[in-house]
This record gives sequence, structure tokens and C-alpha cells, in this order.
Amino acid sequence: MRSQKERFIPFSSSFSLTDIPARKGSYLLIFFLSRTTIFFKQTKRLIAEGWYCYCGSARGNGGLRSRLSRHISVFKTAHWHIDLLTPQASFVAICLYERLTPFLECLLSQGLIHFYGLRAPLPGFGSTDCQKKCISHLLYTPNELDWEKISTKIIEKI
Repeated sequence: MRSQKERFIPFSSSFSLTDIPARKGSYLLIFFLSRTTIFFKQTKRLIAEGWYCYCGSARGNGGLRSRLSRHISVFKTAHWHIDLLTPQASFVAICLYERLTPFLECLLSQGLIHFYGLRAPLPGFGSTDCQKKCISHLLYTPNELDWEKISTKIIEKI
């Protein structure tokens, strides 16, 4: 059963940033990308078409709302790796985990790889400062998944 501190928020016509709390926590940002090219680590990289999941945390001022509003903003200067992809993204959902569990974004990333077979398309993406040495905090699958179910089950498995 989903707790009050875990929420799945689909992007829809009724989506509002006020749906996202200003508290600290971790999140999964789910989005679809058409085939595109980015520059990552000074190299031109081809990004395959498919569904992507970015595992992140928001521990600063403004918490989850501030961090996620930046991610979904189209007009921004690239500061984090994810900023290279989000301007082209079709957002699907956000999974919120209002917990201060240390390294939860790492556990989520590792669990999605282990239990659901997601792949790391760009090693080091979003995880260059990761203390758990995750291969990546950006994961990929060519197939659409039941993200709402996964967002609940993954927390039970890790």
C-alpha cells in the first residue's frame, strides 16, 4: 500500500506544480524521448527513442517542487546532466518519495536495473558525484512500462 510520503503524479492536462510538495525527498522523473543527439562528456552521443527514468534527489531550498519545476522547464541554462535532455522530453510522470533516506536515488536506480531490467544508456549520467558509485542515474527502456505500479513495487523491493 502506498504511503502518504510516496506519490505517483502523471502529467496530464490537470497537472500543476502545486501538486509537488516543497519538502525534501527523492524522485523518479519519467519521460519519453524521440531519437536525438546530445553532447555529453565532450562527445556527441546518440540517444535512442524510448522511455527514460531519471533518479534524483532534492535536498535544497524549495525541495521537490523547486527541483522538478526546473527539470520540466524548457528554457534554462544547462547546469545538471539532465538539463541536456529535458528540453526535448515528453514528460510522462513523476514518482515522489518524501523520505530523507540517504542515497535513496541510488537505491532506486540500482533496483530499477536489477528488478526491472532498465539499462544505463550513458554511464556516469547524473551520477558523477555519486557516493554509491552508480553506473548512472539515467535509465532507459525501449518499452512502455506500468510506471505507477513500478513506483510502488520498487520501494518495497529495495
